[in-house]
Amino acid sequence: MAFILSKALLFLIAPLNWVVVLLLYGLLARNGRRRRLACASGALATVFFTNPFLGNAVLNLWEPAPMAISEIDAPFDVGIVLGGFARAQAAPRDRLHLSDDSDRLIHALELYRRGKIRKILISSGAGNVLGEKIDEASVTSAFLLRMGVPAGDVIIENRARNTHENALYTARLLEARMPEARCLLLTSAFHMRRALACFRKQDLEVTPFATDMSAQPLGFSPYDLILPNPMGFQSWGRLIKEWVGFAVYRMRGFA
Repeated sequence: MAFILSKALLFLIAPLNWVVVLLLYGLLARNGRRRRLACASGALATVFFTNPFLGNAVLNLWEPAPMAISEIDAPFDVGIVLGGFARAQAAPRDRLHLSDDSDRLIHALELYRRGKIRKILISSGAGNVLGEKIDEASVTSAFLLRMGVPAGDVIIENRARNTHENALYTARLLEARMPEARCLLLTSAFHMRRALACFRKQDLEVTPFATDMSAQPLGFSPYDLILPNPMGFQSWGRLIKEWVGFAVYRMRGFA
């Protein structure tokens, strides 16, 4: 039930949905003062969430600095890749369909090829509420095998449906199979703080390797300061979702 409620919460915390509700209320409200207030609030929210400078400034504060590959002197035993980078149910099924966070997997594969990690562990179950249950870890494992990674160097954890379960089930798996492993954690930069806290809560020490950096150096041109960017709704939505998730995890003792 909690898993299903978490999916429903995504609709409620999306900034674009807030704007749509405000503007619809402004159009339908009978009270003139409330109508004007709702329309003005919707317009101001649109300006705020599409301002590129504000969004980028917050991302720079939130996302951790990335680790350079050259900083990895001794290879890690395992590179732990958190799911969310592929669309496991997408057709056709004879290939892997990557999503916006695909750097998690691509960087892991590069690190493996460069001898920086010895094994790749994919942690991701079937995260969909409806439809056929196809876990991302198994689909990705098949892809890595097609790419020439030996089966012995691919580990799958295909039960996790969220970050807490990623840490919980991965910690159990490694405790049973590789209790002394040095681990590198790969996930998107905006998600790294919560992921790192979850893994450390499970007493699994990992080194963070942030991918999919959204933050860019701050710019002060008209394009950076004034011109609206509609993609800001997506960036703010991901951030707010992450902040809410982190707060809930803290309250529940997961992080």
